[in-house]
Amino acid sequence: MNDADWAFRYNGFNVFLGRWARTLGLAAALGWGTFQGVGNDYVYSEGIRTGMINKFSHRGVVWKTYEGEMALEGIASRGNYTGANVWRFSLDNQARHGENVDDLAQKIRTSLEANQKVKVSYIEPLTTWPWRSETDYLVVKVEPVQK
Repeated sequence: MNDADWAFRYNGFNVFLGRWARTLGLAAALGWGTFQGVGNDYVYSEGIRTGMINKFSHRGVVWKTYEGEMALEGIASRGNYTGANVWRFSLDNQARHGENVDDLAQKIRTSLEANQKVKVSYIEPLTTWPWRSETDYLVVKVEPVQK
């Protein structure tokens, strides 16, 4: 085998490998996009949590989202660490479930300032876009808890 035959076979192998790599890359990108698109609308779980709001902010560099933390009743224990059970949540910027984001934000701020216990209803989609929220727990309803 001379050098020209070797170069042709080697170059043919690279072309073959390049096609496979491009095909696999395109298939992976399409699969990820489909998962994100479908998962954004599919509600994986929904529930209610009760506690005290201890942090709430409107933050982000490119996409501004409402993010918060709520101290739940009870104590969390993980390995050698025991402390408060904190739950991170977001408000859905796209308001896909009929909620009024500004009204929810005001209710959360009011309960935070009044140091009042609240009951929060939330949904958890399979996945969320980064401009929609930072966490997967999207608050749809906030109610004060009567003592």
